[in-house]
Amino acid sequence: MPARRNADLVLYNRVDGTVVEARPRVAHQFDGRGYTLSAKGSEVPLWTLDLTAVEWATIEYLKDQGGAHAPVRLTPARLAAELRTTPTTAKASLTRLVKLGLLLKPSPRAGAYQLTPRRWWEGAGSTQVTACAHLDPPRVVPDERALAHAAKPVRGAARKSRRPVGLKLVNIAELLDG
Repeated sequence: MPARRNADLVLYNRVDGTVVEARPRVAHQFDGRGYTLSAKGSEVPLWTLDLTAVEWATIEYLKDQGGAHAPVRLTPARLAAELRTTPTTAKASLTRLVKLGLLLKPSPRAGAYQLTPRRWWEGAGSTQVTACAHLDPPRVVPDERALAHAAKPVRGAARKSRRPVGLKLVNIAELLDG
């Protein structure tokens, strides 16, 4: 096995005994500008909450504004102008997302919102743990609307029971006799 300078340990291939060269280090893809983590685990999946398009857009808007690591000052009127909807719809969206536990409000009268660090976080995972301990965000829980959506029968379930086109049902007695 050939020796390498300035290295006490080397990687080698056990099959043929050749030295495996280390891969060159590549600069981090985020370039130190932060990134958004989407948490997984015991949280309720978002697709089960029956979120409207405006609620999804509100989440995306807050992500874009830096709401994954700090509160963003936001009024329903400003959100409505950004999302091209009515202030009533924007206010209902914010209210429902806070009730579900997807958004945090620093205080009841505050005009600021932050994405819950349990679900989204911008930065390192270690700081996410610290933020969860500091903010003590509530768990995401389905509301009545999400539960009603889950209880609905699946569309198209009756279609699955249809027999495939081109097949013919035959009596087994006919097959045995014939």
